[in-house]
Amino acid sequence: AAGMVGTLGTWPGVAAALAGPAPDSAFGFAPDRVPMNAANLCPMPSAIGAAVARFAAELDRDMSAGNRRRVEGFKETARAGIARQLGVDADEVAIVRNTSEANGIVVQGLELAAGDEVLLWDQNHPSNHLAWRVRARRDGFTVREFPVPAHAASIDEVVDAVTAALTPGTRVVSFTHVSNVTGFRMPAAEICAALRARAPSLFIHVDGAQTWGARAADLRAMGCDSFSGSAHKWYLGPRETGMLYVRADRQDEVAATVVSIPWGGDVTPEVTGARRYEALGQRDDAAIAALAETVAWHDALTPAAVERASSAVAERLREGVEDLGLPLVSNGHPDFRSSVVILRAGDGARRRLPELILEDAGVIAAATGGLRFSPHVYNTPAHVDRVLAALARHRDLLG
Repeated sequence: AAGMVGTLGTWPGVAAALAGPAPDSAFGFAPDRVPMNAANLCPMPSAIGAAVARFAAELDRDMSAGNRRRVEGFKETARAGIARQLGVDADEVAIVRNTSEANGIVVQGLELAAGDEVLLWDQNHPSNHLAWRVRARRDGFTVREFPVPAHAASIDEVVDAVTAALTPGTRVVSFTHVSNVTGFRMPAAEICAALRARAPSLFIHVDGAQTWGARAADLRAMGCDSFSGSAHKWYLGPRETGMLYVRADRQDEVAATVVSIPWGGDVTPEVTGARRYEALGQRDDAAIAALAETVAWHDALTPAAVERASSAVAERLREGVEDLGLPLVSNGHPDFRSSVVILRAGDGARRRLPELILEDAGVIAAATGGLRFSPHVYNTPAHVDRVLAALARHRDLLG
């Protein structure tokens, strides 16, 4: 821990800057290249980027076994902090590379055969959708989808849509917590509780790519069996770091898909708990060490404060879009909305508008599901106002 003392002492100051009027000052992006695409990729706080570089330099300077063990040890610091923030045990958390890898471990690791059924939300990310179909073609089980009403008006309506799709053969239900193509936020705890009541042995996986770091989450209360996330999105951490939670009493049902260092020397893993899922060989230890500092950043600011800040900016954007009379894909109901705000746009507008918004407003958007904005804590009201002014200039492209 001694290697982190110098940086950790700065986190209260960073947290204060992020909570103040100029949160973007904690980041290094150019003023005419403002990211508003957290659903895909976030900038690291400058201090986290510096930590990655510092740990990498330390390893390059001294690759002795002792120094490598020191830097690698920060993985356990990160694991313990992530587990605490998510309300679970450290032995239930694996440090992997991203959500896609975490989803893939669940997809490939569960034992499934002909006659079994996997039930998916039709808005799942490909790593939690197409990946199941690719495996099903090989192993002969069935994959079905359930839709959710785009403009659902109650949690019961959404829960009923999921449970109505169950069949006696359903073994797995897997859904995304927040859709990257509509911004719809699923009532995960209510869905998990209803599924458990009907089929207690179901395995429930939740893709948390748009949740981890964006919202406070208690996975024990949520009631899922596994949960995945990427640090390079809303968690604002180093690229190619992520997490997979697998509930302790279900880990024997999810086989590891890669067996290498640090599994151990026998068929039975020597590592404990979910660490079996991260026996991937050599990793970017500098990035993982800096992930421990990202945990400290979230502790200083608190997940609840992050959620309030990003939600406030997203709401300013949503209200401005509605004032302009532009159509939204995203559901505005308070139980289902998120910080992923998507405007309805045809294919031609999708291709042109991100470039026009960047040119006019200096803000980076995406063409996913329409014209997508996903603001985070580094975005300010001024950034939103620049976007709204650009949308007003190009509203003819949005119909």
